[in-house]
Amino acid sequence: MHGGLTLRLGVTCALFTLLISTAFAAILLSVYQLRESVLAVTRAERSVSAATTLERLLLDVEAGRRGFALTRDPAVLVPWKAAQEQIPAQQQELAATVAGDRVQTARVAVLNLDITDYLDDYADPSIALEEGAVPKNISPTSVLQGQRQISALRQEFDDFAAAQRRTVEQSRRESMLAGRRALVAGIGGFTTAMFGVAILTRSLAVMVVRPLRRLVSAADEVARGDLNVRVATDGAVEIGSMQRTFNSMVGAMRRSRTTLSSVAAEQAALRRVATVAAKGRPAVAVFGAVTEEAGKLFGADATALVRFEPDGEGTVVATWSADAAHRISPGKVILDREGVAGRVLHSGKPVHIEAPPNAGFLAREFGDLSIRSAIGAPVLVAGRTWGVLKALSTSARPLLQHDAARAAEFTDLVASSIASSQARADLTASRARVVAATDEGRRRIERDLHDGTQQRLIALLLQLRATETQAGGELRERLSHIGTDLAEAIDELRELARGIHPSILSDGGLVPAVKSLGRRSPVPVEVRLDLPTRIDTKIEIGAYYVIAEALTNAIRHAHPTLISVRGSVADDLDGGALEFSIEDDGAGGADPHLGTGLIGLGDRIAALGGTMHIASRPGHGTTLSCRIPLRDESVKGEAS
Repeated sequence: MHGGLTLRLGVTCALFTLLISTAFAAILLSVYQLRESVLAVTRAERSVSAATTLERLLLDVEAGRRGFALTRDPAVLVPWKAAQEQIPAQQQELAATVAGDRVQTARVAVLNLDITDYLDDYADPSIALEEGAVPKNISPTSVLQGQRQISALRQEFDDFAAAQRRTVEQSRRESMLAGRRALVAGIGGFTTAMFGVAILTRSLAVMVVRPLRRLVSAADEVARGDLNVRVATDGAVEIGSMQRTFNSMVGAMRRSRTTLSSVAAEQAALRRVATVAAKGRPAVAVFGAVTEEAGKLFGADATALVRFEPDGEGTVVATWSADAAHRISPGKVILDREGVAGRVLHSGKPVHIEAPPNAGFLAREFGDLSIRSAIGAPVLVAGRTWGVLKALSTSARPLLQHDAARAAEFTDLVASSIASSQARADLTASRARVVAATDEGRRRIERDLHDGTQQRLIALLLQLRATETQAGGELRERLSHIGTDLAEAIDELRELARGIHPSILSDGGLVPAVKSLGRRSPVPVEVRLDLPTRIDTKIEIGAYYVIAEALTNAIRHAHPTLISVRGSVADDLDGGALEFSIEDDGAGGADPHLGTGLIGLGDRIAALGGTMHIASRPGHGTTLSCRIPLRDESVKGEAS
């Protein structure tokens, strides 16, 4: 049966109702027929009884006449008179018992006429009315004639009784037939009801219960995380719709989980790249992380980050490949206008290319005829297309336009890293220029003081001493005082020049200069510097002034009893670094936010690309730690 569950159940219930109604109609009809048969038997039995009673009364009349004729005894007339009184009422009762049956009514009517004729001929009403009267028309001839009439009446009674018995037998047969029909109808109705219930139960089990069980089982599988479950959609319209809805829901959940997994993987990859960029790693490290994460995320065979050059060519600055067969070589590349990089350069938008019909462009750009698809995402820096992140795939699952749009999120990190690196480089260069200009000014002032003013003052002192030897008396004493003051002024000028830029730093390097600071300090200074003989001049000058300023701040503000200066060169992957610290046992509580001195030291260290850390708990002294990266050529020799 085709159609919905409602239609099927409706048709089934209608058929079931029709069958049950038919069975009950048959039972009701049989019961009605049985009732009519019983009524007919009852009426027949009443009519037979009434006929028998009427016949008995007539026989009493005949017996009384015949007995009186024989005995002339009036006593035998008592039943005769009683019968004559009862016969009319019994005739009416007999007629009433056959009312509705035309044949029997006609027969009873004839019988009653014959009885009336008999009574008219042989009954003497006066005998019945007068006390002691006897019949006058009794003779042997009349008795014989009355017997013949009685015999005829008895035959009529017999015929009537036989007809009624036939009616009774027929009614009984009809009753039995009606009973059997009622029994058959009842059994059939019960069987039909049971069969209908079985069919309805089976239909519900097949159309509702079984599909629902499958749905519940499938829902349990989905609840356990299996989103590959599907149920057959062979149910009725409503159940089939529910099954299709379930399959659609599971499919949507599977697509959502796939999407969420893809989004989670993408966010994890972006987070890893952002972490590399946030750590301030060089741009090359960020480029490498971007190409690797993008390639793994998109399932590409190889990725490359290309920087566009002013001459119209490109430079591959970072690459990644799943295997060596599809590795993209770094270096200069020519940009094909129809290739991935060329299209991105001219459009500034993400690009997606399939091999057919662009196999030639892809083969020329990547040097591989097996490439089926490629994508490219622009790297936009300050509104300019700085470069392109491109990826290639040789698998049956091609890279899509959606992947190109997703790759743009990675290129945003590249652009941010480039901008940040450029800003950091500009800031570092600016700080370095300021510090270099300051140091150069210090050296120039120190040189000018040493070579100019200091030498002139020394020459004046020598002339004064010569003049002093030629003078005498009070003038000589005054010239001596003037010479002493001038010598002190020269010493003060020499100390001033040494503070601006000590010559020992230029001549001997950082270690002797720091030891000289320690010797001049009013507080004991312990110097432990394990450094090469010479390092980069800018680093030496910067470290010297940081140490000098730190010693001055400690003596002025912390009031320590001992200051320690330690330093060494640490090896790392970036070419090494100068690490040094200034530690005192003073009051502590130094806060770089409360003054400009420590901020200035931090700026000087940052100008050299280094970092500075301050640990200063109140009452536990202060430790100033610095780290300045070294280039390979920064180290000029080894310490003894």
